[in-house]
Amino acid sequence: MKKLLAIAATALILPISSQAAPLDRKQQQQVKELVREALMENPEIFIDVVNELKKREELAKTQARNSVLTSNMTELFNNSDDPFVGSSTPKLTIVYFGDVNCGFCKKQDPVLDALVNNYPDLKIIYKDMPILGSSSREAAALLLAARAEGNDAYLALHKEFMSHPARHDSDSIASSVKKQGLNLDALKNAVDADINRQLDSNIMLAQKLGITGTPALVFPDEVVGGFTQENVLKEMIDKRLRQIK
Repeated sequence: MKKLLAIAATALILPISSQAAPLDRKQQQQVKELVREALMENPEIFIDVVNELKKREELAKTQARNSVLTSNMTELFNNSDDPFVGSSTPKLTIVYFGDVNCGFCKKQDPVLDALVNNYPDLKIIYKDMPILGSSSREAAALLLAARAEGNDAYLALHKEFMSHPARHDSDSIASSVKKQGLNLDALKNAVDADINRQLDSNIMLAQKLGITGTPALVFPDEVVGGFTQENVLKEMIDKRLRQIK
């Protein structure tokens, strides 16, 4: 807000037209006095200016984000290394940025599962975004190692990780892996530079999109941050599917 106020104040004391001759010091002082008098008599003017600047700032953010979406469509929606759930020939795809230690992700997951069951033309791509500590990174790397054994292996281990009610540590991660009948040592050995690059790329891609936390859902035309209720997502999905038909 302070930044917006400063911008507004600066805007108000600039010369009225960029085409006009520069004002000398005396004229600049006269303009400042006129502006000050106008604001004192009509303070709502200043509020209107601030509100307009806020609108423009939000519009600029939206335009920048849409530009990033457009320029990263392939990495977001057509990366064959990404695990997914749902249709392999979808009409609509959503990208899901999550972290196994994120409490809201553990609430978001069953919502997404329900949506996939209700919408046969929906695909959800998982982009692991391990930002909540070393155990997040450890689990995410093992998930991608499991992905090499098949998409179903990833999904099963992902669900196992998400069923853990507390934050993970190495012991809980090992327990989850063993519950799925996977070889922990083999998965650890499979974590290579490519897997680490993929995780780093996920985080950098999220940052480009202005995503600073999890969960986050990316539609082809919109980024939705934070936990989102099922009914809200249904409305968003229905709207886009109608547009596709």
